[in-house]
Amino acid sequence: MDWSHFGMDRPPFRPAVDTTAYFPAPSHASALAAVAATFARRDPVVLIDGHSGVGKSLVARKWLDDLLPDVPRVMLPSGRADKPADLLQAILFDLGKPYQGLSEQELRLAVTGHLLDAAAGGFPTVIVIDEAQHLSQTALEELRLLGNLESRTGAVAFAVLIAHPMLRDALRCPAYSLIADRVAVRCRIDALTLEESAGYLRHQLRAAGGDPAKVLDGEAVALLVSACGGLPRVLNRASALAFELAAEAEAEVVDVEAAVEALDRLGIAPPDEDGTGDAVLLPHPARESEPERRAKRKTASEATARGPKDKASRKRSA
Repeated sequence: MDWSHFGMDRPPFRPAVDTTAYFPAPSHASALAAVAATFARRDPVVLIDGHSGVGKSLVARKWLDDLLPDVPRVMLPSGRADKPADLLQAILFDLGKPYQGLSEQELRLAVTGHLLDAAAGGFPTVIVIDEAQHLSQTALEELRLLGNLESRTGAVAFAVLIAHPMLRDALRCPAYSLIADRVAVRCRIDALTLEESAGYLRHQLRAAGGDPAKVLDGEAVALLVSACGGLPRVLNRASALAFELAAEAEAEVVDVEAAVEALDRLGIAPPDEDGTGDAVLLPHPARESEPERRAKRKTASEATARGPKDKASRKRSA
């Protein structure tokens, strides 16, 4: 798609983590500050948790971008590790070190040696583990032991765990008490409010060089933020598709009809007439006839348009 059609020089709603368009919503900004403070204190472990799509990985990547380039780091995109050896192999692989054909103790010694050597530069090695809820109890115990390693300047490893809330729940169990004691700070990323969601959409457009007031209709914004449940990932998908549909129609503004069509294609139910209700998956569009889809889009569009008028009428009657 040619985004210059809407006056932008790049896509505003990227599916991958995009730190250049970071939106400092309150819970995101709070978590970012907490991770920075925890690292400054040289505590061993920090947890960032929240439900899928809220922007946990973005916070961690933004913090990494802000670090001095001299700080050594390891980035593990998946925390799937059933055994300590699985975790140790993943760390060595990311470091570009030999990791195959070694016993568990040899793996442990290789990681330990690298962490101690890297700490000579004055900084601990940052180990960021995404999807950390998949780490087994024994793998988490291995991570705790790595956090116990110290050089003359302090701890040689700093772990950032990015996880679903189920890991926070697991840390309350007695079997996880040792690693739980090492988690200095637990940061929860919340879904965006309606106001924050609208601000998020406009921020992404401005970051891409666009003018939100000129390319995104107010009713379309209201519909998207009401239907997407405050999840940046869902807002990105729905908004990107709405812009693509508007461009196909050679429209210069994304209106409520484009937003309705985008939500319909993604299987996301529009909000109720009063603007309430959580995002709900609809039957797949392929299972519906074209007349049914047109009728649904018309109904949703009319409901979005008349909702504020109906509320005003009820207030006047009262």
